[in-house]
Amino acid sequence: MEEDLILTRVMWLRGLEEGVNRGEGVDSYERYIYIHGTNHEGRIGEAPSCGCVRMKNLDVVRVFECMAKGGRVCIAW
Repeated sequence: MEEDLILTRVMWLRGLEEGVNRGEGVDSYERYIYIHGTNHEGRIGEAPSCGCVRMKNLDVVRVFECMAKGGRVCIAW
């Protein structure tokens, strides 16, 4: 796959669960895990990312406009 670019907006994630997504070796923030738009919108739903949550660019803009800095996001799969 060609390069997976970070497009539109970036929402940097900071985990809340110690040992799961916060803390040494698993820390989302320290590992640069983001919600971001992508140049591969047709591959949304697949898992080619290295940990980030990729979304369609227009959807990322809409979420970004609704979020306050420090707001909480629940990611479920």
